[in-house]
Amino acid sequence: MTKKNLARRVTVDPSVVGLLEMMEQRQIESQLPRPEREKKSRERAKISARRERRATYDLPPLVRIRMMELSGQLSIPASQLVSLALTRFITDYDSGKIDLSIYKRSSRSPRYDWNLVLPETNEFEKNQKKKKGLPNKSSKSR
Repeated sequence: MTKKNLARRVTVDPSVVGLLEMMEQRQIESQLPRPEREKKSRERAKISARRERRATYDLPPLVRIRMMELSGQLSIPASQLVSLALTRFITDYDSGKIDLSIYKRSSRSPRYDWNLVLPETNEFEKNQKKKKGLPNKSSKSR
């Protein structure tokens, strides 16, 4: 049997990689002129301040598209429009105007007991398809 020269794979902890990248970035920035360094510093502070306000949610594509359309029509930021919609939902839910039990379906996920099935989304999709002239899933072709 012949022994093969096997190269040893070097494994580096991701946090160490992150630290090295940060140190390299700071080294590069330290060589920039002072106004540019200050600008980069302000940008980092601005990004850091926004982190508390940011969130990511999975939305049906057509809901996201409709929010973007409304945002454009009203000439307001989509994030503010969505913030208003969520604030109104929370207010209506807290006051008992919205009953989520009619939308609840049992979930197979170990993390959640329930999923929400939203028939309005299907209705919304039908309306969007009509607008764009796309065929409807529920319509049968013969």
